[in-house]
Amino acid sequence: MIKKLQRRFILITMSCIGFIFFLILLILNISMTTASQKRGFDLLSKYTGDNRNTPRPHTGDNFAPEKKPPGFPQGRRPNDWFNDMRIFSVQYNSEGEAIKISTNNNPNLSEDSLSALADSVLEKQKERGQISGYLYLYIPSEEGSSIYFLDYGPEREMSMQLWRICLWVGLAGMLIILIPVIFLSRWIAKPVKLAFDRQKQFIADASHELKTPLTIITANAEVLGNTLPDNKWLNYILEQSSRMKILITSLLDLARLDAGNGKNTFQNFDLSKTIRKTALSFESLAYEYEKHYFQEIADGLTLYGNEENIKQLTTILLDNAFKYSDEKGCITISLTRTAGKKQLLVRNTGKGIGGKDQKHIFERFYRIDSSRSRQYGGYGLGLSIAESIVKNHKGQISVKSDGESYTDFCILLP
Repeated sequence: MIKKLQRRFILITMSCIGFIFFLILLILNISMTTASQKRGFDLLSKYTGDNRNTPRPHTGDNFAPEKKPPGFPQGRRPNDWFNDMRIFSVQYNSEGEAIKISTNNNPNLSEDSLSALADSVLEKQKERGQISGYLYLYIPSEEGSSIYFLDYGPEREMSMQLWRICLWVGLAGMLIILIPVIFLSRWIAKPVKLAFDRQKQFIADASHELKTPLTIITANAEVLGNTLPDNKWLNYILEQSSRMKILITSLLDLARLDAGNGKNTFQNFDLSKTIRKTALSFESLAYEYEKHYFQEIADGLTLYGNEENIKQLTTILLDNAFKYSDEKGCITISLTRTAGKKQLLVRNTGKGIGGKDQKHIFERFYRIDSSRSRQYGGYGLGLSIAESIVKNHKGQISVKSDGESYTDFCILLP
């Protein structure tokens, strides 16, 4: 339980940190993209604002300020050639025919491709936007119209590079943060672990202390029963003492399982033989209550674990199956090998367990029907003991039921 609490704390903390990080990264990326697009449109506006009808032809790397080539926008600096060579244009006459297409001698862009992009822009009839990795500016006039394109590749590549850098830095930062979060989870769970250990110790000590006086009470009541036969008061004492003994034994079992004492006696044993022998002891019960009882135990399955604990686990599941099956119902126990694991399945027909109760069925002292539990002498500890046994054997236990006609308890053991 403590480790589960630590894992949950780590998961929630890292999820919150990761969400905040990605939110910041998303906002940063959107801001950078918006800013770079704005700079691109400003560049197009500046370019077309000086000389809308004549795009600058690229004829060299340097131009003398006093001898600017024809079409060079007035008022621009000669070292703006890099931005200018990324600008392309298509001019249309009043009838919508392309009269001039300028690719600035870009080898990656043909006139046909540029014309197709321009036609797509004309269909949209938007003054500015983005299409196929290009920013465009649409300028209509009485004589016709002009469409200017800016190769947005460098800005986009810069944004993606910055995004990747931020992403890797952020992931590295989260891994670094994970280390103190793990230590923090241990520190936070320490008081809970201390309280849980004290609770387990109290249950174990109290159970031991109660066992001795209970044994004395039971022995004295039995002696008096020989002297005063058929005394209803003595019968009440013996009945309740027996129920108390079952409760104390269950609490002691839980305390031992929580402490992991059973692991000291782990050894390889014949699982098939153990399950079959335990299951056979319930045949007389099936005959007495007229239940349909089926056993499907595969041979040759072994397990490294505590044999007595596995017997107890099987007894708990079969005992519940017989108690809560319907009249002349059907109980089935099977042991098979599934996906490299041993699967123990106990099924019974009957009322079943509702979805709400399935979430709490393995909690201590949890009972679906208190009146029915009192009728059968249950305390809500049997399935808790079963779960502890399975966990000590590195296995998994689950319940499946439609809440109406059947209940399955499935155990997977390594």
